[in-house]
Amino acid sequence: MSRTQLNVRVSEDLEKAIDEKRIELRATMGTIPSRSDVLRLALEAYLGIALAESEADRRGTTGPEKRRAGQRPAQRAPKKSS
Repeated sequence: MSRTQLNVRVSEDLEKAIDEKRIELRATMGTIPSRSDVLRLALEAYLGIALAESEADRRGTTGPEKRRAGQRPAQRAPKKSS
């Protein structure tokens, strides 16, 4: 299945509203959805259609938990003997 990328320019007010909705959705989705996910949900509601799971944003996210999980423990320098 091919996918088409759409670029949408929005005002700062609309960007802020989208980001606020992202934070709000964290409670029900378990993670903060991408801006693309929020726009897909809005389009689904506006168009009155159910989008297939294939429409989900398949890009990985780099939230704090994933960043921490990917970090290696710092190696300590050997102690100097006195």
